[in-house]
Amino acid sequence: MEKRSFTRIPIPVDVEFLVGTESYPAKIKDISYGGVFLESKFCPEPNQEVVLVLFLSPEVKIFIKGIVVRKEEGKGFGIKFTYISPESFEHLKNLIYYNFPSEERAFKELRRFLGKANPLVQTVSEICRQAKRETLLNFILERAFLYSPEKPFVLASGKESPYYLDCRKVTLYSKSFELVGCVFWQEIRFLGVDGVAGMSIGADPIVCAILSKAQEEDYPLEGLLIRKEPKKYGTSKQIEGNFYPGMEVVLVEDVITTGGSLLKAIEVLEKEKIKIIKVMAFVDREEGGRERIEERGYEFTSIFTFSEIIKAYQKGAGR
Repeated sequence: MEKRSFTRIPIPVDVEFLVGTESYPAKIKDISYGGVFLESKFCPEPNQEVVLVLFLSPEVKIFIKGIVVRKEEGKGFGIKFTYISPESFEHLKNLIYYNFPSEERAFKELRRFLGKANPLVQTVSEICRQAKRETLLNFILERAFLYSPEKPFVLASGKESPYYLDCRKVTLYSKSFELVGCVFWQEIRFLGVDGVAGMSIGADPIVCAILSKAQEEDYPLEGLLIRKEPKKYGTSKQIEGNFYPGMEVVLVEDVITTGGSLLKAIEVLEKEKIKIIKVMAFVDREEGGRERIEERGYEFTSIFTFSEIIKAYQKGAGR
């Protein structure tokens, strides 16, 4: 399935791009709110930072920073946007918006773009997210974090660990439930998705917490719960909730270790032609799950990493 977050629009505009102190001419093949493909004889290497200058008129120029994500020798290269200056923001927004084939789709992707590239939105979101994370980290340490070096815990992956997280003691607690929804919603609110999905039962309270925060902003968001196996009666569904082909969702999980459960959920959603815009976990145990999700072609984000939680635990234990 197509995994792009933004629709490409062919707008043949002459541009310049800078790599270091050197400037090169190019032409846009297609552009989206997330990036651009430039036709150019010179192609920078992947992961190089590029400064892009779009000439809309003698008076109007757009300045954007990005990184090279791929190159095609003799044809050009693709850039993923990482920053756009506030004074250039309105010009790029309007350039793409008014060349979009669908106004409804344009609005959805504009919302997604706001969350990724608008400096003010990013700053406000980060302030809100950090304040909630600090409080949540205390709940994790007080209620969910267990340490038993003498008798290690067996994880869902089959591995043993002296550390264990029972995240449901946080996600299913009234005083932390709202915080969980808030930190996830800060990551999701500008993606313009139709729903949020999760594998039962670990992700169930997270899905519900996110729906609650979306309702506070009067945002229509569907919740989908994915069974480990299809029902053996009735409609034989494996996904509970209102879903349809082409639906765009964020897939969430409480803890990711090797990523096996999330990959199963991805297969179920892909089978129903549901488009996954992003994959998120409350905690990443940093045991290969992130890499497996990204290898599958999906963007992955976690609210906490396990090393961050252990560091906070050790710091508290040392007081």
